[in-house]
Amino acid sequence: MKKSLLILTCCILLSTLSTRASGQESVEAQIQTLSSEFLKHMSSSKYSDAAGLFHYPQEYTSVKKSGQILGVSKLLKIFTEEFGIPSNYKINESPTPYYNVTVTGGDMQYWQEHPSHLQVPLEVVFSKENDGQIVLLFSNVLNKWEIRAVAYGLPAQRPGAKERIVEIMTKMLITLQPKPHNPPTEEKHPIVLASNKSSRRLIK
Repeated sequence: MKKSLLILTCCILLSTLSTRASGQESVEAQIQTLSSEFLKHMSSSKYSDAAGLFHYPQEYTSVKKSGQILGVSKLLKIFTEEFGIPSNYKINESPTPYYNVTVTGGDMQYWQEHPSHLQVPLEVVFSKENDGQIVLLFSNVLNKWEIRAVAYGLPAQRPGAKERIVEIMTKMLITLQPKPHNPPTEEKHPIVLASNKSSRRLIK
């Protein structure tokens, strides 16, 4: 089952402040709309709709894109199954370290060619894991703002947080494995850091 889904595992994401660009108000409105739509779909278990908000490389065939959207929707479902429904959203103003898992479309090489992005770090309360964080990353590759990646995380200082994230990551990797009757594929699922390099923090 060929998919190039990026999964960020056992990484500490540090949120940093950055300057606001000229004309960012309209960008902020677009980002807020995308954020609201994504969180609404996740709360309603509409994972295919949530996956449809992600950016996928333009060169993908319709079959490959459909397959990747399906893969992303399966991983988003695991987010809800493991973390629960998020609530009590608020912008995370402090650079607190978190262990997290992240899903996005595309592959490592593709995103290296499009490094610029905005990110919105949210402190949340998960119905199953209590205090946590959701980080929404956005890119404007085709003159349109779309979701680049979404990370769900737990505070690094929480006892057992790393082990819990590894457990969730393992379930995600198993979900991506080819079915037994399919021959093994050489395509790898790269693990990368959703770092703050070449990014701008979006603040209300």
